[in-house]
Amino acid sequence: MQHFEIGVLSFVFAITLPVIYFIGYQVRRLGAWSKREARPGDRIGFFLIMALVLGFVFGSFAQPLWSAGVSCHAAGQPVVPCVLNLGGHV
Repeated sequence: MQHFEIGVLSFVFAITLPVIYFIGYQVRRLGAWSKREARPGDRIGFFLIMALVLGFVFGSFAQPLWSAGVSCHAAGQPVVPCVLNLGGHV
C-alpha cells in the first residue's frame, strides 16, 4: 500500500484547513474587539498559505487509506480491519 497519494482528500483537506484557521482567526478578532483590545497581529496570508500546504500534505497521506477503504467496502469486507490489515485480510 502506498503511503502518499494525491486525490480528492488532498484537495478537501487543502480547502478545509485554511477555512478552519480563518474562522478561528475571526473568532479571536471578534473576542479582541468585544474586549476593546488590539486585534490579533497574525500574518494571515502566510498562515493561510501554510494551512493550505499542510492540508494538501495531510490529505495526500489520508488518501491511500480512503482508497483502500473504498476497495474494502466494494469487496464486502469490514472496512477498518481490512484497511489496517488486521486478521490476515489482504
